[in-house]
Formats: sequence, structure tokens, C-alpha cells
Amino acid sequence: MDFAFGPEDERFRAEARDWLSEHFAGPFAALKQEPGGHPGEARGDMTARRAWERELGTGGWIGLGWDRTDGAYGNRAATMTQQVVWAEEYARAGAPGRLGHIGENLLAPTLLAHGDSAQRARFLPPIARGEELWCQGYSEPDAGSDLAGLRTRAVRDPGEGTYRITGQKIWTSLAHEADWCFVLARTEEGSQRHHGLSFLLVPMDQPGRIEVRPIRQLTGTAEFNEVFFDGAVARAEHLIGGAGHGWRVAMSLLAVERGVSTLVQQIGFAQELSRVVRLALETGAAEEPVLRDRLIRQWAELKAMRWNALRTLGAAQNLTPNLAPDPARDSAARDSAPDPVRGSAPDRAPHDARDPAPRKGAAHDLPPGSAGPQAPGSRDPGSQDPGAPSVAKLLWGGWHQRLGELAVQVRGAAAALGPARWTAGRPYELDAFQRLFLFSRADTIYGGSDEIQRTIIAERVLHLPKESRR
Repeated sequence: MDFAFGPEDERFRAEARDWLSEHFAGPFAALKQEPGGHPGEARGDMTARRAWERELGTGGWIGLGWDRTDGAYGNRAATMTQQVVWAEEYARAGAPGRLGHIGENLLAPTLLAHGDSAQRARFLPPIARGEELWCQGYSEPDAGSDLAGLRTRAVRDPGEGTYRITGQKIWTSLAHEADWCFVLARTEEGSQRHHGLSFLLVPMDQPGRIEVRPIRQLTGTAEFNEVFFDGAVARAEHLIGGAGHGWRVAMSLLAVERGVSTLVQQIGFAQELSRVVRLALETGAAEEPVLRDRLIRQWAELKAMRWNALRTLGAAQNLTPNLAPDPARDSAARDSAPDPVRGSAPDRAPHDARDPAPRKGAAHDLPPGSAGPQAPGSRDPGSQDPGAPSVAKLLWGGWHQRLGELAVQVRGAAAALGPARWTAGRPYELDAFQRLFLFSRADTIYGGSDEIQRTIIAERVLHLPKESRR
């Protein structure tokens, strides 16, 4: 895979930069991403954030990586390197975390791979226009790490041609803002584990049938939710992949979530690390040998994640023409990555990234037997490397958690103080580094706990004896 940028990519960069400069201004400027923030964070003006999604859709910047075999459901075509360019420029502009991430980068590739033409025509254009937001109904109170143990049921009403859904989901990101939810539910009576599950698209606006209860966290925000379904209705034509085949659909979606869609995290990670390094230099904390060693280790591990991500993406699918080897070009591509220790990268720095902000999602875990990573927008999530998503999750989850710890260590005793005097009206104020530390405690749990990821690697890659499951 060639990640060097050519003239077309640079023209695309100039277009993206000019558009962001013109449109990420005025009322939208107040949405500028803060250090330590994340896309699901319930901070800022949510009405303005929804308006920003529509602005992106009008500008043609949603759905860049979607497969266009059966139609241009996204707003514009873009090569892989151009998708990387857009992610770089979006992060450089400090634009806000994407409310539409789940629909654009998780559901859309799933519909392209498993949906029919009517389903794609109904749901992809509103996502591309930034008009409909989605949440993900996977995890349950007794089925987080063990997704196959879910109990939510969907019963088909042959007379009405609908499904009635009853059950509970938990840790559902932005359910309080979402228009739709894709729900994994048990549709075959008496079925167990991954058998008899179906993947349904459910409208959230069903008073009396769907109740959303926010879960307040250590950060003081409540982006995650409990969702209760009490006879919620889903239309039969909104069943994806066929009745009883939900496990296959759900696993391909998780491969997207844990594979390529995490690549852009490294842009945000590099920016966060740069801020921590600058703070260490300003306070003199970098003079302490042990702390300085930790800073350098964080930088080196981020570089390793970058190259692992490129390796995984290249193995999943070669999205660019094979070019003759060019040592000068290849060396420039290797050496121009953002360097949070030495300073900002040049504008041409190729980045293994895709989405403008990292996903902070529900606390479900990828069970054994899952599909491997896919390239953005590809039609088949595939199983090129069943361990790659788990390795990536282990790498970035632990890295980001250690960065949060390092951020407060650099500040020393001052890290225990809030940014402003606490009052009855504003009792819980945190600065960016405190939010980073607190939220990153969950990085090794949500999206697949470290324990589950190691089990996947042991069983699916190393073929060790399987863990006993009852």
C-alpha cells in the first residue's frame, strides 16, 4: 500500500482546508474540540452539534469511504489517501467529535455489505446528509463481555409484518440524541448463544415503548445510557441480513469498529501527547528521569501503533495501485508522521486514519468467532486476520489509559484541583487533563475488554484450548 500523497491528494487537502476554514467558523467555532474530549461526550450545545453534522453533509464530507458499487450514497468519492487527508485536516482544525460516527462508519459499511438495495436507499442518504443519527443496541446488563448471552427478544407479528422488541440495552452511546438504533435481538424462541439472533433497525421515537435513561459518569457527563424496550416496533423490511443471521451481521460490524475505524485515533492521541509533553517542559517535570522515560515510551508506542495500523490496513485490502518502489518517496512517507515529542508534522505527513474522531462506544466485547478487519467502505468485512482488531484494541486501550495517568503525574499535586472554584451551581468542573485521566479508565473495558481480547487472540490466532463456557 502506498501512503505517499500525490498532486491530487494535495489539491484535495487544499479543498478540505479551505472548506473547514470557511465553515468551521461563526456559531460553529464554539464547538472546537477540547483536549481529552471524545465524540460521544455529552458536552457542548447538542443542537449546534447536530447542525454541524448537517453542515458536513451539505458540504459533501460524509461517507467518503463508502463503497459506490451500487450507488453514490455518500457525497463524494475519495481514495484512501484522500480520506486520510480529510481526517488530518479535520483534526488540525480542531473540529468537534462526530455525532454521526456510528451511522457513517459502523452502520453504513454494514448496510453496504449485508443490506438490500431498498435498505441502502432508505438509510444511507440521510446519514450522508447528516440528518439521522444512530446508536448501537448490543450490550446488556448480563451480556456485555458475553454478547452471545443477550436476552432482548423480538417477536414477529405475521399480521402486521412487524417485530415487537422487549428487553434492555446498556452503555448505549448517545441514545438520548439518536433517531435510530440498530438492535441485536433474539428472534427464535429457545435459541441459545449466537444462534437465532437478528439485526433490526429500530426508530427511537416511540414514546411508551422506548425509554432512555442517561448514566452519569466520573467525568460528570452522561453520554452513555440505559435503553428499555417495551414492545418497541421494528418493521420487517428493516431486518438486515435475514432472520436468524444477526450474529454474522453483528460480527462484521464489530470488525469495522475494532479495525479500520480506530485508525484516526492516532491523530487525536498524538495531539494529546503533544499537550502533555508541552506541559512537562513548562513545569520542569520533564527533567525528572523516570517521568522523561515514560514520555519517550509513550511516543515510541504511538509510533508502533501507527505502523501496526498500516500493516493491518494493507493486509486487509490494497486500495491503491501497486507502484514501482521509490526509496525516496517511501522514506518520506515513513519519516513525516506527526511527532508529538519533537513537534508538529509537516502538512504532507501521511496518517493512518479515517474518521475525524475516535469512537467512544458501548461496553460490548467481541466474542470468539468474529470476523477480522475490513478496509473502509469495503463490501466484505472479511476475515483476513482474526486477531488484528484485538491486537489494535489492546494496544490503544492501554496506551491511552497510561497517557491519562501520565497527564496527572506531570501536573503533580495541582492535578487534584479543579480549574475553577466549585459552587452549588457548578459543583463539578474538570480541566482537559482531568477528563482525559478519568475517562481513559474505561478504555480497557468498553469496545471489548482486555481480557476478552486476549481470549480471542489465544483461541482464534494461537489456537489454544478454548475457555469453558456455560
